[in-house]
Amino acid sequence: MRKILLIINIAINCLLFADPLFLLTDPKTHFSIELYTNKLQLSIFQPFFYSSVPIDLLIDQGDDSSILKGLISVESAFFIHAVSEKGAMGLTQMMPSTAYELGVLNAFNPFQALDGAKLYLNKLQERFGKIDYALSAYYEGPSKVSLYGPSEEGRKYSQKVIEESKKFKDNQVFIRDVFYLQPHISVGKELNDLSAGLNFVNSFLGIVDFQGGFDISAGEFSHYFFAYPRISHSLSLIFGEKNLELVAGISYTKLPNFGVELLLNSNYFDISIKFKLWQVIFSAGWSSEGLHLGVIK
Repeated sequence: MRKILLIINIAINCLLFADPLFLLTDPKTHFSIELYTNKLQLSIFQPFFYSSVPIDLLIDQGDDSSILKGLISVESAFFIHAVSEKGAMGLTQMMPSTAYELGVLNAFNPFQALDGAKLYLNKLQERFGKIDYALSAYYEGPSKVSLYGPSEEGRKYSQKVIEESKKFKDNQVFIRDVFYLQPHISVGKELNDLSAGLNFVNSFLGIVDFQGGFDISAGEFSHYFFAYPRISHSLSLIFGEKNLELVAGISYTKLPNFGVELLLNSNYFDISIKFKLWQVIFSAGWSSEGLHLGVIK
């Protein structure tokens, strides 16, 4: 039993210092029990949705602006970090291959996502001549629509987008994002050996992600803050500090199933990988403190 708890603890620690996308794209409450050699830590990861900026500020107003808002409503409900089980990402739910074809490096960046979706819809409308066919092709692929015409699901999708576009045509709507707070409390071997702290995860419009936090005990105060500027939806750099020591690194994430991260400073290194199998996240890695393995459900 103790070995199982230790593995779960290691997995949670790996996830805490993993790319924030693992939490931002999975907005639900998580609980953890972490067992250390000298303490037990209880945590809750609580997401909070908030409205960011009006979508109209990001869309060039024109005949297709309401259609684009309808598409975003259907695809992601205006949530910046939406990810489907198949790996479609962002406000406009682009698959990685489609994003690559359209020159969208970061599908979580709303500026890039909206420009890419508008370009794609324009191409599809030029190809098929009808907005309902273009929307069906956006949903089920242009090759399929070109060969067989829109399917029943494709027609329902296009009709739903058009209905949503009428709803939002003259109404202002905000894009949505999420941040996490993680309060935690630790109990040492002695009952009076207590510590508590608070961690957070947030993002600035999917362009730069952040995580940080602090821990307070009777004799210590520790803290960290990392920024993850996104080169793409898969790759980000890492800059920050841990107890006033500079930390740098790089992170690669292939959502929703795989991630690898490297962290370095003058006294510390950590390289770890994570992958999801059967709805379970497995992690493994090596650091200056030794090997770590883990699993979390």
